[in-house]
Amino acid sequence: MGFKYTLKIFVDEQTARRAIITPEVVRKMRNTGTRMEYSSGILNVTTKENHDIDEELLKALSRAIGKPVEAVAELEVNGRVKEIFRGKLDPFKPLGVSSMNDSDEEELEEDEEDVMDEEEIFLDEEELEEEIFYYDEEED
Repeated sequence: MGFKYTLKIFVDEQTARRAIITPEVVRKMRNTGTRMEYSSGILNVTTKENHDIDEELLKALSRAIGKPVEAVAELEVNGRVKEIFRGKLDPFKPLGVSSMNDSDEEELEEDEEDVMDEEEIFLDEEELEEEIFYYDEEED
């Protein structure tokens, strides 16, 4: 099952063009096979199929933009698209990292252990009802 990530960054054309030609961004794009295209106020960052968004590329891109910007990340699996992130990308807080205390970090690590696989992300309501019914029968 193939997947692809797209990050939509809402930024003006001049800032997007400047960021796209930054040497560090260009080098990381080539190394990861990531594509970037600007259209109508949105810089689209698209990964190669079956590749995650490269964190170092995002950090370099965020630094090249130089200011906090709104962004939306989407995951496409078998033609179905699911929004997985909506928020600000901030060059001063790469990848949304903020001051977390130890209990927040422990909670985040526990949440990561319960991550669903890609098929579970896209269950529709009927499939979900079938899953719930199936699990109820097993318990009896």
